[in-house]
Amino acid sequence: MSSLALYGGPRTKTTPFGSGKRFGEEEKKQLMQVIDEDMLFYFFGKKVFELQETFARLYGMNYCIACSSGTAAVHIAIGTLELTPGTEVITSAITDMGTLTGILYQNLIPVFADIDPLTYNLTAESIEQRITPRTGAIVVVHHAGLAADMDKIMALGEKYHLPIIEDCAQAYLCGYQGRWVGTMGAINAFSLNHFKHITCGSGGMVLTNDEKKRKIASLFVDKCYDREAGKRNPYFLAPNYQMTELQGAVALAQLKKLEWIVERRNRLGTQLTEYLQQIPGITPPSVPAGCRHSYFLFMFRVDLSRIRVSLVDFSKALAAEGIPNAPHMITGGMCEYQYDIFRNLSAFPNSRHPFVSSDLGTNISYQEGLCPQAEKAFLETINLQINEFYTEKDIREMADAVEKVAGFYRSEG
Repeated sequence: MSSLALYGGPRTKTTPFGSGKRFGEEEKKQLMQVIDEDMLFYFFGKKVFELQETFARLYGMNYCIACSSGTAAVHIAIGTLELTPGTEVITSAITDMGTLTGILYQNLIPVFADIDPLTYNLTAESIEQRITPRTGAIVVVHHAGLAADMDKIMALGEKYHLPIIEDCAQAYLCGYQGRWVGTMGAINAFSLNHFKHITCGSGGMVLTNDEKKRKIASLFVDKCYDREAGKRNPYFLAPNYQMTELQGAVALAQLKKLEWIVERRNRLGTQLTEYLQQIPGITPPSVPAGCRHSYFLFMFRVDLSRIRVSLVDFSKALAAEGIPNAPHMITGGMCEYQYDIFRNLSAFPNSRHPFVSSDLGTNISYQEGLCPQAEKAFLETINLQINEFYTEKDIREMADAVEKVAGFYRSEG
């Protein structure tokens, strides 16, 4: 075996990765139409309404409400549930702060459940362990582009009369037993952040089949102004999460590329998984039968009992081979409840509200060891970059580099 590039050996990856432009003539065309219309405000324009209709139709849903970000989309979805302050909302220990911001702004209490170590998704068993009389909802995060086990989770929702929100920020056209994720929950959120499968810089969308939730969402996105009825008389507190016509135009153009993007990522991710399955001590993503992974992220586990090196040093060696990667996954290398905002109960200045509040009847804290499988995953997992412009040669060389680094340190053991 040749020496690692880290120690002066030849690099595995010596040619550039495949690349391409995400934006082109279709986006320009859509934007020029907006400029020619001379109207950027969504309610008096055309593009945001067209985006909402197109996206709802793509997913076979009745209603789509567009907004300013994926974080806003989750907040809107939470807002439509009309939960009493102090209510607990169960979600994943591995997610983005965007999943949690709206929960806290509604003065609700995030409760973290553990994950399946092979899919990184919430398990129904862990969720059920967290359910209390104070539980009001479950937010399911389809992590990295792979569906959580929705049949079991939906059954929990029915058993305990709890609404389910699907956070699909990372999971466009992600399949689950013949359905798309984002079509099973009571109301579901998507992101158009720059780094997602499709983007308009920043934006989000909410999907639901429920007319009441659609109405509340349309109010929640716009300061509780009832544009449809021509009334400005807010009856609940709502932010300003409007999507502009410029965002709607770009998102419309991006939607036309979505199926190709996800199909391409699925093909490349599946190929890389097949290669990595052959490497002792390396565990690629596990895709349950009946699921379609859309590979927003590609993560693999390193068995540090067999491959005798720290995860950070494994990552450095892989980078030296020409393969960009990040150790300890993402989100700061820690579970959400390990963030200072939860460790210090510091959502608001000089206050422990809503975590500890006599008014709300709440008293919660977050400790190490709360979700052991999630904590262990951060210690053992490396995230590889993957996108639709990569080539099959890129994928083969990525696998070769992982095999080279793993073999080197495994032989050292």
